[in-house]
Amino acid sequence: MNWISIKNPDTIPEIVELSKKEKVMILKFSPKCAINYVVRNLLEREWVEGEMRMKTYMVDVISNKDISEKLEKEFGVTHESPQALILENGKPVFSASHGKVIFSELRKYAN
Repeated sequence: MNWISIKNPDTIPEIVELSKKEKVMILKFSPKCAINYVVRNLLEREWVEGEMRMKTYMVDVISNKDISEKLEKEFGVTHESPQALILENGKPVFSASHGKVIFSELRKYAN
């Protein structure tokens, strides 16, 4: 997986625009929580680039709390981590957190 780190809240409108051309996934990730590492590692292990053609973004919710809050307001999702959010046409089509962030569910949204 090629994670693109979101470090600036001004990047969110660019990601929304991109989602009008292709689906994108944003993973909200806390480096202080072991569950976050387990979820990320499971996704990375099962992800197949040729099959899952969507850009993958990651937000460190500890270092970038403002970005996490902006995502919460922009898309109406309650803050959780780990949390996967898939955008299509500028809107969330999938949101899951903790043990519900599983590859078989994400695969349903592959481009």
